[in-house]
Amino acid sequence: MATDHSRYLKWIQYSGASVIISLNPLHWSLIPRGRREYNDGWPSPNERTWRATWLCLTVRFWVDDGSW
Repeated sequence: MATDHSRYLKWIQYSGASVIISLNPLHWSLIPRGRREYNDGWPSPNERTWRATWLCLTVRFWVDDGSW
C-alpha cells in the first residue's frame, strides 16, 4: 500500500500547469484551440503535455511521474 501512495505522489510532484497572458494583440488566437504537445527535448517516457489557447490566454498543463 505504501508503494501505491509513493507512486501517486510522484505523479503529483512532477505534474503542473502554467498560465500565460499575451499582451500583444497580434499574438492572440480568436478561435479557441487545444492540442497535445510533443516534447522533442528531453522527454520523460510517461510525460504528456496539453495546451489550450483563446484570445490572450494560454493554459499549458502536463502530467508526469518523474521517470527519466
